[in-house]
Amino acid sequence: KAALCAMRIIRKVEEIEDKFNKKIGQLLEDRNHGVLLAGCSLLITLLEVNPDYIKEFRRHVPTLVRSLRSMVTSGYSNAAEYDVAGITDPFLQGRILRLLRILGKNSVQASDDMNDILAQVATNTEGAKNTGNAILYECVLTIMSIEAESGLRVLGINILGRFLLSRDNNIRYVALSTLQQVVSVDMKAVQRHRATII
Repeated sequence: KAALCAMRIIRKVEEIEDKFNKKIGQLLEDRNHGVLLAGCSLLITLLEVNPDYIKEFRRHVPTLVRSLRSMVTSGYSNAAEYDVAGITDPFLQGRILRLLRILGKNSVQASDDMNDILAQVATNTEGAKNTGNAILYECVLTIMSIEAESGLRVLGINILGRFLLSRDNNIRYVALSTLQQVVSVDMKAVQRHRATII
């Protein structure tokens, strides 16, 4: 609760964000689902308000990757409590992916640290339900925002191609709008889905 309160304070009061910097690392290393979720939310808010802190907090990328890997591969301890439609803790997964997107932008080292886990999330997440699609969408946005390997980018674009084949118009719209942003990054990979788009 204190971390969520700090998040609101950071949004409203300028130049107070440095008061919370030292505690964020402890929140990100906590094993409790709620504490980790609040820590990620606090850090995302802090980095949105003051992007100068991004370099300082990149040191937490391995911790975030480890947390995400534990959810994707083995599940959390007491995973049934956080399971939504067969996905372990999708809210926390989405929040960690969003935070990795911010931390990995314009950093080759941070991007290299997260390439493997992004590939695992993209290949192991079932996209049959909205929960899985939400995680896959966050994963694709992260892949396209960081300095990802070309194979990983192709994997992300192929996920968007699967979204285009969905019967749900909302999912198709999300895929089209994301492909529109991605076309400048990797034109050849997008061209493979041209027939589906047309």
